[in-house]
Amino acid sequence: MLVYVVCAGSRDEAVAWSRMHDIPQQRCRYASSTRVIEGVRDFVVVRLRGFFDRSDREEIEACLRRNEMKMPSPLVRRDERGS
Repeated sequence: MLVYVVCAGSRDEAVAWSRMHDIPQQRCRYASSTRVIEGVRDFVVVRLRGFFDRSDREEIEACLRRNEMKMPSPLVRRDERGS
């Protein structure tokens, strides 16, 4: 299941974004810390304005890059389904 990793200045900002786009909360993860997003696979990152003012922004970005490196290629996924 595709997960939205929402990088925001606050949980309220992340929740408002998901409601505005009609995305269920169970498909969203607010990147409150690296512990929350470490190891997430099959995800899309959403960076909201408030995120860029956070003191731990670089730490979160580094964690996201590590997760991206571990994601399977879309071509591999397609081959696994037999397409």
